[in-house]
Amino acid sequence: MPIDIRRATQDDFTAIAEIDMASFGEEIVPEQLADSLPMLDPDRFLVATDAGRIVGVTGDYPFTMTVPGGQLDVPGVTWVSVDVTYRRRGVLRGLMQRQLADYRDAGYAAAILTASEGGIYGRFGYGAASQVRRTSIDRRLVRLLEPGDPAAVERLNGGEARKRLPEIHERWCAQTPGALHRNDGWWDLLTADREWQRDGMSPQFHLVHADGYVSYRIKANWNDGDPRHLAWITDYVIGTPRAHRDLWQVLLGLDLVGSIESYRIPIDDPLPYLLDNGRQVRTTNVGDGVWVRPLDAAAMLSARTYAVDVSAVLEITDGDDRSRLCLEGGPGGATCEPTSRAPDVSLDVAALGSLYLGGNRVAPLVAAGRVSGGDAALLTRLDRALLADVAPRHGTGF
Repeated sequence: MPIDIRRATQDDFTAIAEIDMASFGEEIVPEQLADSLPMLDPDRFLVATDAGRIVGVTGDYPFTMTVPGGQLDVPGVTWVSVDVTYRRRGVLRGLMQRQLADYRDAGYAAAILTASEGGIYGRFGYGAASQVRRTSIDRRLVRLLEPGDPAAVERLNGGEARKRLPEIHERWCAQTPGALHRNDGWWDLLTADREWQRDGMSPQFHLVHADGYVSYRIKANWNDGDPRHLAWITDYVIGTPRAHRDLWQVLLGLDLVGSIESYRIPIDDPLPYLLDNGRQVRTTNVGDGVWVRPLDAAAMLSARTYAVDVSAVLEITDGDDRSRLCLEGGPGGATCEPTSRAPDVSLDVAALGSLYLGGNRVAPLVAAGRVSGGDAALLTRLDRALLADVAPRHGTGF
C-alpha cells in the first residue's frame, strides 16, 4: 500500500509527538505536549500515513527573520521525523518535496531549519548559513580589564522577565542577521520554566540591562566543599558594548560557580578582548546553526542590502532547474531580476543559502566547486558585498 501525505489535524498531535520523541530517543511528558500545542498549527504540518497510521511528519513555525538591511518572512521547519521502521522507503523525501512545493505556492522566498544531523538536508537544497559554538569559561580565572557596573543590571523573576525581555529582544533582532523575531506564544513557552525545560538544572534566572539580558540556569556541584557549580546560559541578547560589560561583570561574580557554559555566545563576541585572560573563553565545539533554503532567489536577494556595490549575473542550479538572475545591489538596497545574459557566477541553490546571511565566505565554496566564475575580481567583490557586519545568529531554537 502506498504512503499517503496529508495535512495534519489537531487530533494527530499525540501520535506526532510519539513518533518525534521515539526518533530522538526521548520521552514526551503530558505537560510538555500541553505547553507545546498552542504553538502548533495543524495547517502547517504534513503527515505521512500507511493504512491510516502516521509514520512520518514535518511542520513549521512562522517566523520573521532579520537579514542584512531588512527582514524576510520564512517558515521554520521543525518536528521532522520518520518512524524507525519506515526508514529508506522515501517517506522523508516525499514529505520534504511536498513541503517545499507548498512553500513555493504560498509565495515564500526562503525556508529555514536547524539540523539534528549535518548530512540530511543539503540534498533538499538547504545550506548551512551560520555557526553556533559551545563555550566554557572558568570564571575564577578571569576578570574584566575595565569593570562593568552591576548596579545597571537587575535580576528578574519569570513574570517580570516576560514583561521586559520582548522589547529588548526585538531591538537586538533588528541589528542581528539571522535573528528570529518571537511572537507572544514563543515568549509564553520560553518563560514558562516548566520542569521538563530544565534538564535537571535550576529554575531560570534573568539578568536584565536596559540594552540586553542573559538568562541562565545553575547545575549544582558542591565538590566536597569546594563548590564548582555550572552556570548554563539559556538566552544571550546583548545590544550595546555597555550592556555587554555590565552583564559580564555580574556573571563573572556569581558565587559558587566554577564554569559558565553555553551554545549562545556568538563566534564574533568581543568577550576575549575584554578579559585579562581571553584564552579562558574556550570554544569546545563549533557546529552549524540555521540552514537557509532559497525558494524564490530573486525575491530573497532583493530583500537584503550589500556591504559594497555589486553587479553580477548569477546562474543558480536547483536540481534539474537552472535560472539566471541579474543582481544589482549595494548599501542602499538591491534589485534582482531574471535575465538571458551570460552568467558571471554559477552556484548551486544550497551554496546560495549558505552565503545569504553574510556569515560564510565565497572562496571556500569556490575551492569546493560549489561556486564558479571566470573573473576572480568579481568573485572577491561578491564576497565583500555579501558579508554582514556581525556574524549571523538565529538565537531561538525551534
